[in-house]
Amino acid sequence: MGFAAIKAESSENWRTLFYDFLDTRLDKIEQEYPMDDLGEISKAVFQERSEIMGQMILGLIKRKYGHLLNQQKCDCSDCGKSMQRHDKLSRTIQTLAGQFELERPYFYCRACRFGYYPLDEALGLSRSSKQYDIQDVEAWLSSETAYETASETYERITGVKLSEHHMYETTNTIGQEVGILDVCASKEEIYKKIEALSENKFRSPIMMLGLDGAHGPMRPEPSPHRRKGKRGKGEWKEIKGFRLYLIDGEKIIHLISWHQVCTDNELAEYLVKIKEAGLIPEAKIRLGIIGDGAPWIWNRCKEIFPFAKEILDYYHCSEYVHGVANAHYGKETKEARQWCEATLTRIHFGYHEEVLGGLGKMKAKTQEVQDKIDRFYTYLTNHCEKMHYDSARRGGYHIGSGAIESSNKFISHTRLKRSGAWWYIQNANNILKIRCAKYNGTYDKVIEKYKRDDQEKIKIKNKINRKNLRVVK
Repeated sequence: MGFAAIKAESSENWRTLFYDFLDTRLDKIEQEYPMDDLGEISKAVFQERSEIMGQMILGLIKRKYGHLLNQQKCDCSDCGKSMQRHDKLSRTIQTLAGQFELERPYFYCRACRFGYYPLDEALGLSRSSKQYDIQDVEAWLSSETAYETASETYERITGVKLSEHHMYETTNTIGQEVGILDVCASKEEIYKKIEALSENKFRSPIMMLGLDGAHGPMRPEPSPHRRKGKRGKGEWKEIKGFRLYLIDGEKIIHLISWHQVCTDNELAEYLVKIKEAGLIPEAKIRLGIIGDGAPWIWNRCKEIFPFAKEILDYYHCSEYVHGVANAHYGKETKEARQWCEATLTRIHFGYHEEVLGGLGKMKAKTQEVQDKIDRFYTYLTNHCEKMHYDSARRGGYHIGSGAIESSNKFISHTRLKRSGAWWYIQNANNILKIRCAKYNGTYDKVIEKYKRDDQEKIKIKNKINRKNLRVVK
């Protein structure tokens, strides 16, 4: 039978077969389910939905790929020899729309001693019975809530059970291969936003780079037998992150967020990557960097972004001022308030030497108070070049780090800081990558890349298997 005849036969038969199946299934619904109200009618259809929709999908596969379902001969993709079909073998296919059994022809090359399924490759099937659309939802749900809750949510929405272990494995498989550029908007998208903001403006728009850290509950990486023996003692580790955004008046235009449990050098490498990718076009924008006084935030900034305006978070500075005032003059006293107002005003307008001189003249009553004064003196000395708040505000820059703190809470705290949760660092980072992609609006891009990469791995694995079998032969 030729290709055209096979396709015509598949086109004619699949609808008839589906209508026959649907007719039988409707009889079953009427006979086996009580349907006294709309809720029960909906429940009856919902419980049978997976198989009904699965058969519809199978019918459409027969319509589109009937020639491959009935294929009798195939050339080996490796040696080119013609192969005869051995048999049709079945596999379970699970999709969000429905589940079905797919019987497809199997071909075996005796020369290469390797067999494969042309239809599997044509359909782009996952190695798992659960296809990519299910894996997509697994990662989405698991990045939002605990695996157990994600599993229960999936079952309630779809009517199909999916174990929390499968949720865990799928989410980490997807997250493991994600890199920083995968979760970023494209260069073209960022430039388009910059150009729209630049229109009819005499100054370049401001792009802010906020950096901040948050602590998360981590435990030692597992041994090869992770499920055996006692778990290691946990400790809190810093999740370092940054957020890149444009300022449009009172509004911010989000561009990129990235958060990982990593060292300051590793975070610097991430920043270098996005810079080299052209995602921070310093010639088109005025770049401002904002963060608190943590040394890791500033130790590479000048090297990576030599022309950026560095700004110490005003409210972090204010905490130091209030801490000294309350310790020296008494908490909430009139003298403390007056000293705070005067000191913050001087700092705001850049009179740092006057503030340092005043701190040097303070006579502390206790060593504890003196220690606070000394710490603030050192803090001001180290960061005074980042405290020109008046000129920063007049230039349109942010002087508060609320934008990155918000990103930190939404991406890191919401998922990782849960009652009783302790994370392996790698798994925590996988979740953070997925959450960053969702926050950046690039989640679909990440899933598409995962699908492409996984299909490529399947092809490479098949090639390696064929090569190894020839060596054994």
